[in-house]
Amino acid sequence: MRARERRNIWPLVSVAAGAFFILVIVPLILHRGQSARMATVEPQVSIGNMGIDPSAVDITPVYRWPDSEVPRTAERLRDVTAVAVAACTYVTEGAIKGRAPHDIGEIVAAIVKRQLIPAEWITNQRGVLQMPRGTIHLRYSPDHLQIEVVSVPNKRTDGPAILIRIPDPENPNDGARYFESTHLDGIIYPDPFTPIAEIVTSGWQPRNYQQSQLPDDQRAEVERWANSQPRR
Repeated sequence: MRARERRNIWPLVSVAAGAFFILVIVPLILHRGQSARMATVEPQVSIGNMGIDPSAVDITPVYRWPDSEVPRTAERLRDVTAVAVAACTYVTEGAIKGRAPHDIGEIVAAIVKRQLIPAEWITNQRGVLQMPRGTIHLRYSPDHLQIEVVSVPNKRTDGPAILIRIPDPENPNDGARYFESTHLDGIIYPDPFTPIAEIVTSGWQPRNYQQSQLPDDQRAEVERWANSQPRR
């Protein structure tokens, strides 16, 4: 019975993982690349006059993000999303091959071995990853092939807690979403795979990924790339 249920659910997991990659990760990488270019500056050094007209030097002011709650939250969201997609990809691949992962320890070991996450994030606690600004708790439901990732901030200034669930069958919208705690203090962390209604009641708010909308030409290019990949 369980094997039949897994065969029935892996297409849903596969579609969810693929859609999550196309709608979230690719735009997130593009956005990150643009942010990186915005936050860098090419140094120009001159010794003496050297016959250069100072007015000819193009000095463009470059904005640098302050070290505050907003960029720290964005950094943690990037990390927790990367962990969620890496774990979901491994679970999906295993389900397709008829070898779904047995537990969270196997998933973490696999995504570290594949260098999908840094090895220095690993801790002695099962399913717990430690980042500079937060601690990630990775959860896995082998019966439903579902991944849930919770990012706990190290400090109040590191932003709210974040929760991602893949697949998210209770999502009424087409776009990918995550959840943020509505409070920075006294956060109530839900039990693994608690119904969404209870998560919201306990003080969490659903958020849509702001980078989930691609221009039509870029979306078409990503879809062409995805369709060109060999099917196993």
